[in-house]
Amino acid sequence: MKRKLLTLIVLVSIVCPAMGANVKSFCEYGTGVALQLGVGGAIWDQAWGLGPWDWYEGQAKPNVGIINQNVTGILVTTTAGPPSIEDWILRFTFGGQIVLTANESDDPKTMAGQIVGDVDGIFVADVSADRAVVDQEAGTITIVFGAELHDDPDALITVTETTGKFKSIHAVGLWEWYVNGTVTLARIEGMDLQLNILAALGNPALILGAEEEIVLAGSYYRNSP
Repeated sequence: MKRKLLTLIVLVSIVCPAMGANVKSFCEYGTGVALQLGVGGAIWDQAWGLGPWDWYEGQAKPNVGIINQNVTGILVTTTAGPPSIEDWILRFTFGGQIVLTANESDDPKTMAGQIVGDVDGIFVADVSADRAVVDQEAGTITIVFGAELHDDPDALITVTETTGKFKSIHAVGLWEWYVNGTVTLARIEGMDLQLNILAALGNPALILGAEEEIVLAGSYYRNSP
């Protein structure tokens, strides 16, 4: 599934006198793996400098040096509202914090800078037994979440701090966050499949893992030299 990048607050490379710098749009791609996932929240370990993904088409190109292969991320989220299910589509809101960390290319153990932001979003997953993928031999059930189910950003990010190599970067408006992922659940032999999915989502011991493709898009300007 492809989608166009939502209209950003400013166009690429327009001059903003109040900021004294050129505003640029960006679109960056990465992957995430859940280190922790449950009803209370999640922790995602991210790798960046990838893509683009075939399910997301942005008008802005990646800006060299903003988020490259030397950047990793940690996203920590907390469930912020009660879940709802309609037509077997699960939704609930979440909040959290993202930390993007760049390391020196010639010394991966040395941090070069960070971008920190507050995250507010909505988790959307397909919990229908009819649409789940069941691997009887492996004893797993796989469900999808994110981009396949809606067109809106999965979260909005407010940048709160930039350090090191990112110190000169100033976010313009909210940055947009899109995901396309899967969650793997344990198949309980003899249990009705639909009840199995719902039971597993409420029991972290039955959530075997989750992974996602991610997109971060937005605008920024840098301090004038």
